[in-house]
Amino acid sequence: MGDATLCGVMEFDHLLDPVRLGEAAQACMLAHPVLHSRLVRGRGPAVWELVQPARIPPVTVEECGEDYHPHVAGPVDPCGPVQFRVRLLRRQSGDIVIINLAHAAADASGLHTLMSQLLQEYRSPGSIPPAFGGIPERDTLWTREFLGDTAPPAMKVINPLWPDPFGTSDATVSYHRACLSAPVVDAVRRGTKKIGGSLNDAVIAAYFLAMSDLTGHSGPVDVFFPVNLRQHIRDGSRVMSNQAANVSIPLSRRDGENMDEILPRVIKNTRLLKDSQIGIAEQAAMDAACDPAGTRIREMAEEIASLQRQGLADIFVSNPGPVRLPETAGLTDAYVCYPGGRMPTTCIITSSFCGRMTVTMGYQNSERAREGTRKALDLFLHHLMSVTGG
Repeated sequence: MGDATLCGVMEFDHLLDPVRLGEAAQACMLAHPVLHSRLVRGRGPAVWELVQPARIPPVTVEECGEDYHPHVAGPVDPCGPVQFRVRLLRRQSGDIVIINLAHAAADASGLHTLMSQLLQEYRSPGSIPPAFGGIPERDTLWTREFLGDTAPPAMKVINPLWPDPFGTSDATVSYHRACLSAPVVDAVRRGTKKIGGSLNDAVIAAYFLAMSDLTGHSGPVDVFFPVNLRQHIRDGSRVMSNQAANVSIPLSRRDGENMDEILPRVIKNTRLLKDSQIGIAEQAAMDAACDPAGTRIREMAEEIASLQRQGLADIFVSNPGPVRLPETAGLTDAYVCYPGGRMPTTCIITSSFCGRMTVTMGYQNSERAREGTRKALDLFLHHLMSVTGG
């Protein structure tokens, strides 16, 4: 997956104590060994190496305007000693807590856990105990039991899918955000449930249609989305590690087709996936090809550059589900975003908090990318709302 970084955002209507927030972040890091480990590449499969002693940098206040979005993204190097950082943005109307988390270390489910535990420890210092025993085996190559002769020796991580609608730039990475109220989200869920689907099916279908409208490309394409494997392994694991795999379903669109035609196809395809051990084969293949001899990251970069020259982009949708946080005074909103990086990748993330759904879509700050992403988000909302009958 390269060195991508996920972002957790929590909005407050008052000021927070940066020292206390830093102490809470330190406690959370000690509770999850992978967060104070470094990713070691180049000696066969990449592995995690524990770092002791472990300290995070002090949390300092970063002044910003009301539009704080350009300040949210921030890289975390998985080859460094700490896999996340906590930042405090201060605007006139209240503070913003940002968690930047290396995607190599954890998926969005792990980010939800980290957001929740950070608030818990901030409210009740000493409530998150440190972990002992080092890095669990499953945090290194946990799919070893699934590997066999059928696993390919290498796996194509980058797939040329859509014509690139946004281009790239060297400017700051940011994102557009839309927020749907709880009644609207319930209406979408009910409309999809009537034909045997889920809210996630509606998100996938709306995103496919939005990108098709934007690019004029009707497929067939593979639409990728992540699956958290904990729910399928059912081993009770609460370890914060990246136990997610990307799976895909093929979609195509004929002239004049919209949600009425595409959504049933998405429901059919995702139902077929759910009848199997969804994602485990893909994760096993990914782990088998996990940077042997330290070459995989370089190969991925070369493939990304090749895609860029061809004017192609990935299409990727993520719906990590509800963000469940402890009741905290002054907490007004929370969501997850993935602004992305300097690569031809199109990613939309939806997350919900207190029944509301936040939709974010990342871009690099050029005029073409900014306007194209805003249009894509508008199209996505248009198609998603059509499930409710308007």
